Amino acid sequence: MNPTKCKKFIRSLKIIQEIKTVPYQTVNQLLQMLCVSRAQFYKDKNDLSTLGFEFSYDRSKKRFVVTRDVYLPVEGLSLSERLFLMMAVRQLSASGDYILTYEGLNAARKLAVDLPQPIRDQALTLFDDVVLKEGFGCSRDVLEKIQRAVTESRRVIISYQPPDKEAPLSYELEPYHIFFRRRALYVEGYSWTDRDIRMFRLNRIKSVQFTAMQFTVNSAYRFSTRHQNAFSVFPGESTTHASVRFSKKARSYITESLWHHSQKITEYPDNTILFEVDVAEPREVLWWALGWGADAEILEPAWLREEAIQTIRNMLTRYQMEG
Repeated sequence: MNPTKCKKFIRSLKIIQEIKTVPYQTVNQLLQMLCVSRAQFYKDKNDLSTLGFEFSYDRSKKRFVVTRDVYLPVEGLSLSERLFLMMAVRQLSASGDYILTYEGLNAARKLAVDLPQPIRDQALTLFDDVVLKEGFGCSRDVLEKIQRAVTESRRVIISYQPPDKEAPLSYELEPYHIFFRRRALYVEGYSWTDRDIRMFRLNRIKSVQFTAMQFTVNSAYRFSTRHQNAFSVFPGESTTHASVRFSKKARSYITESLWHHSQKITEYPDNTILFEVDVAEPREVLWWALGWGADAEILEPAWLREEAIQTIRNMLTRYQMEG
């Protein structure tokens, strides 16, 4: 593909992604994210309109609204191809990329809906059981209710089971966004219970109750800004500098991948490397580094290094007890 056409295609995909997943941003915020001029944006908008995707900015609702998203029937796919594509959604989610949104799940499920009976019901059951329940651990009922609350800007009350609690807790939530991260589905929004932005893992939501309250997304909130600082899952506006020294043995594995957009790698004469990042939750760097065993050494921050030392001592005690 011609480089110019390739850039245009990728930009168009980004526009659709942003409009569908982060509709409450302003035009200026969208332009900043896309790194394009206003003239280029409206040219791309017109090009998308000719293809069947139209949207506008509703000033009263302070959000983008999709006014047309043309339906294109899927033709020429065999039964096996449809089933493989449905299952591919589960595998793709393992990448942890939040770009694979609820839209991807809907698209995969439509492949099953178009199948003839009796295979249709079997395929839908397979999708709900294998992709949703086994792949993400959540029920379709919870997922659909949360998505409806996001779409309708409805405040809900959720019964949520934190991993460190014996019983579920109740949260009053204004859900902003559903996304994938590290093989799991999450919803993020404003929790009136906590009086702050919070994210909840969908498989831990036991029930969803709608309220009569509608909401407007806080103008200061922006999903991409919060999550760009996450090393793995946990987001945040502020960052902490973390550094890890890797051995010669691990060097190639670290340098050949992009682990975080802020990463900086310094190479030393002895073939060891220094890996540095600025992240919202540095403990995620520790958990990642521990996976490299003795080939990784946490250097900073100092408190994280102390946690690493204590964790390793606890591990040694555990193994000595079992020995």
